[in-house]
Amino acid sequence: MAPDEQTQQLIDYFSELTLQELNKQFDDKGESMHKLFTRQFKIHYNNYEHMMSDPLEKRHGVNSLFVMALDDVMCEVKSSFSELKETVLSIYRAMLQEFFKAEATTLEQADNPWDSFVEWIRKGNEANYNNEYFQVLEVEQEDECFGFDIQKCLYFDILREAGKPELGPILCDYDNILAEAFESWIHFTRHETIATGDKRCTFRYCKK
Repeated sequence: MAPDEQTQQLIDYFSELTLQELNKQFDDKGESMHKLFTRQFKIHYNNYEHMMSDPLEKRHGVNSLFVMALDDVMCEVKSSFSELKETVLSIYRAMLQEFFKAEATTLEQADNPWDSFVEWIRKGNEANYNNEYFQVLEVEQEDECFGFDIQKCLYFDILREAGKPELGPILCDYDNILAEAFESWIHFTRHETIATGDKRCTFRYCKK
């Protein structure tokens, strides 16, 4: 079944940024590597579409398929795990870094920046993670600290089903892109992740 319109737009955006990154890294090999990426992505989408039953689940699941397809490509040129991770994160930074920086600037200029940040995170969680495939749960925190746990991870579920659980921690590092945008006034920690064998992912934000 073809992806819905929003999912297809996200797939196309991943494809565009991946092509740019491969051209930057590999020059004249970039185009052929991108063709392989496109082929492998379609294969992974067809193989694991059954794990993505609704449009939101598909938009999340695309992230796992993206990492698997890029891993296939990077293996062809014998890249290391570290090189794969840096390539993935470079693409995510191109996608999200400026957006997060703009959001951070807006929130920091609010009448109450900390409360505005917490509300911003809560709205994001409600829209994206308060569902059966992430099961977000807020936890009690001290003053000027906010925390929540993710009790299930669709990203890791797909990677594990594909026999690629070792790619999970790469997607965990995606969260550091958001944290970097706020690091001047908010400290982020996460000591447990499902991808590294824990039962939950612990997100903790504290005002500096």
